Amino acid sequence: MIEQSANEYRWLNDDEFLQKCRMSRFAFDWVLDQIEDCPVFTTVGNKKEGRPQAPVIHQLMVFLKCIGTEGSGTASKNQRNMFGIGEGTSDVYRDRVMKAIRKLKPIYYGWPDKEERKKLAKKVLKKTGFPNVVGIADGTLFPLAFEPQTEDAPDYKGRKHLYTLTVMIVCDYNRKIRFYHAGFPGSAHDMRVYRNMDLFLNPRNYFSENEFNLGDSAFSNSPYMVASFKKQHGEEMTEEHEKFNKLLSKVRMRSEHTIGILKGRFPWLRSIRMKITTEKKSLRRILRLVEATIILHNMLLTCNENMEMKAWIDEDDISAYDAEGREEDQTELMKAVPEWMPNDTRRNQLLQHFHDYVWHS
Repeated sequence: MIEQSANEYRWLNDDEFLQKCRMSRFAFDWVLDQIEDCPVFTTVGNKKEGRPQAPVIHQLMVFLKCIGTEGSGTASKNQRNMFGIGEGTSDVYRDRVMKAIRKLKPIYYGWPDKEERKKLAKKVLKKTGFPNVVGIADGTLFPLAFEPQTEDAPDYKGRKHLYTLTVMIVCDYNRKIRFYHAGFPGSAHDMRVYRNMDLFLNPRNYFSENEFNLGDSAFSNSPYMVASFKKQHGEEMTEEHEKFNKLLSKVRMRSEHTIGILKGRFPWLRSIRMKITTEKKSLRRILRLVEATIILHNMLLTCNENMEMKAWIDEDDISAYDAEGREEDQTELMKAVPEWMPNDTRRNQLLQHFHDYVWHS
């Protein structure tokens, strides 16, 4: 029956195929080509003997059905009804494809090198006026469908949902996810998660002396992180601070779109129907599937699948300010911030930059 389902998928029109497989036909065939030679698909035990596996195309479709469905559609029972596969087989297929995609991590996931960071920073400068920006950081919540069966279950109660995982995502301006951290319970503050990332702990391994990330007011300022101004209780925000925040929000929209696309294309992240128990492997299984989903997101961007982005989220042109040609005005911004200076030094330099060369030019 699963072979019949595969043939039916081939008869779908382009829009129907896009909705069922969460990607275009071209992208599907490209992903299939990337994973089908993985040793996990040989036979049982990765040996050339034993019962042959189902074709990789069938296993990939089961995987995409799993991560492309919100709620009970991801359950094994639903998979059995749709593909006619035995009990537990859908989980086996899902895990195989997950392993194959995770093996592609060194190719499709990683922090940009020095030359690529320069290119990314130049693009952000041209589009928004912000110089030297490498990434945009933002936290998000992945809702859990079931209450964790652990002593720390109350910690999973997040700000917006009953039980959640807090996930920190750092993307570039092209919406490619460059760094992430998953596993903290929903009650964890974004800055707490960010402080536990190697990106924060060892910034010199990821940034040149003049480079930094952007974030909202939940983050603390440092030479490598510029956050928006926070309105203090009972005080009015100055006009320049409001202008700065508005400009910064134009860049931060890219991270919001990235997260929106990730959850929109792969709805399983909106309601994770995998239980967290006292066994460590239960959470580890969720985190591995999250990682595979993020790698697949990057893979689809690599093959220009972002052309189909409107199927998952409305996208607007946010190129409000063309700052090309202003590199010569960034003397202070090109220097490293000494460790003894205040944490918000980099943000104040940016504020002065916009005051001198943008708002009053």
